[in-house]
Amino acid sequence: MALSLSQSIIVSLADFWSRKVRSLITIFGIILGIMSIIVVLALVNGVKEMSMEWMMESGGLSKINVYSNWDYEDRKIDKSLKLSQVNYIREVCPEAKAINPETNIWTILQYGSKKEQRGIWGVYPDYQIAENWTVQEGRFITDTDINQKSNVIVLGTNVKKALFGNSEAIGELVNINGKKFLVVGVMKHRYMKNRWAGEGQSDNAMDWKNWNSFVPLSTMLIKLKSDDRIWSLGITASSPEASIELKKKIENIILNFTHGKPLMKVTSAYEESNQTDDNMKMMTMIFFLVAAISLLVGGIVIMNIMLATIQERTREIGVRLSVGARRFDIFMQFLIQTVIITTIGGVLGVIGGLSILDLVGNFLQMKAVASEGMVLTAILVSVGIGLIFGIFPAIRASNLDPVEALRYE
Repeated sequence: MALSLSQSIIVSLADFWSRKVRSLITIFGIILGIMSIIVVLALVNGVKEMSMEWMMESGGLSKINVYSNWDYEDRKIDKSLKLSQVNYIREVCPEAKAINPETNIWTILQYGSKKEQRGIWGVYPDYQIAENWTVQEGRFITDTDINQKSNVIVLGTNVKKALFGNSEAIGELVNINGKKFLVVGVMKHRYMKNRWAGEGQSDNAMDWKNWNSFVPLSTMLIKLKSDDRIWSLGITASSPEASIELKKKIENIILNFTHGKPLMKVTSAYEESNQTDDNMKMMTMIFFLVAAISLLVGGIVIMNIMLATIQERTREIGVRLSVGARRFDIFMQFLIQTVIITTIGGVLGVIGGLSILDLVGNFLQMKAVASEGMVLTAILVSVGIGLIFGIFPAIRASNLDPVEALRYE
C-alpha cells in the first residue's frame, strides 16, 4: 500500500511526537548547530552594519583620506602638506567631488565668563561634502570667507550648548586667542551608538565631533597658527568605484611632492569596506566549520537512530511490501521522516538562536542583526542534513526482503 506525501508527513510527525524525549535528544546536535549559524550570521551582519554606519558617518564609501604617516622611520622629516600643494591637487583632480584640506589647534573659546578648551579646525567649504556633515542653523564656511580670511566660526552642538546654553548663538562673538570671531552657524548633532562605552563614558561614538568648531582655513593659517602646515585632506570621489583610481592618482602626486618617500598615507573607505567584507567572510568560514562539526555529529546520530527505527519496524515494512507497497514508497517514507526530524531541529535552532541574540550581543558588546535570509539559510541547511543523512537508512529500509522482514522477531 502506497502512502501519499501528506500521509508520509503525518506518519512522521506522529512518530516524532510519540517519542518526544528521544526525538529531542536525537536532534540536539542539529539544534546547537543551527543556533550557532544564526548567531554567527547575526554577528557578522551586525559588524557589517556598524562598519557601514561608521563609514557613512565619516564621509561615505567615496571618501579618500590623506594624512601624515607617523610610522615613517625618520620622525624629524616634516610630514605635512603646503597650501600650494593642496591647491595643485585640487587643480589636477577635477574629477573629485570635493577636496578639503584641514588643520587644527587646541585652544580656548570664550563667550562672556564661559570658557571651553576645544579643537578648532581650519577647513574649506568642501568640508561639508567630504565629511557628509551639514549645518543645523545658519551657514557654513564659504569661498568668500576663505578669500577674505574672515573671522567667522561654525560651532559644534556641544560647544554651542556649553557656551550659550539654550540661547541663540548665531550673530554672537566668540573670543579665540584675543581675536573676535562671529558665530555664523551651528553644525548638526552627530550620533552613533557606542557599544564599547564604559562607565562614565558617552554612549555617542561621534560625540567628539560635536565638540569641534570650524573657521576658514586661510584664517586659521594666518591668524591662529604659527605655521602653514596642513596635516590631512578629506577627498570625495564621484562614486565608491571611482575612488580607487582617484586614490592611485593622489598617491602618485603626493609621492612626487615627497620625492618618493611615504610621508603621507592615502586610504580609501571603499577599499577598507571591501577588506572588512573579506575579513568577515573569513570569520564566517571559521565559525561555520565549528557549527558544521555539531551538524555532522547530529546528522550521524540521526542516521543511527533511523537505522535503529528501521530495525524496530522491520515487520511493519515487510507487511507493507507484501500488500503492494513499492520500494520507492518505503524509501520516501523514511527519507521524509528524517528530513522532518532535522527540519524540526532546524526550526527549534532558529527559535533558540534568535532568542539569545540580544544576550550574546550584549555580552560581546557587538551588534547582532537578524535577517530573513539567514533564517532561510538555517532551515535549508537543516533540510540538507536530513537529505544527506537520511538517504542511507531509507535505502536500507527499501531494500529489505519482504519474506525475511515478516519472519523478523
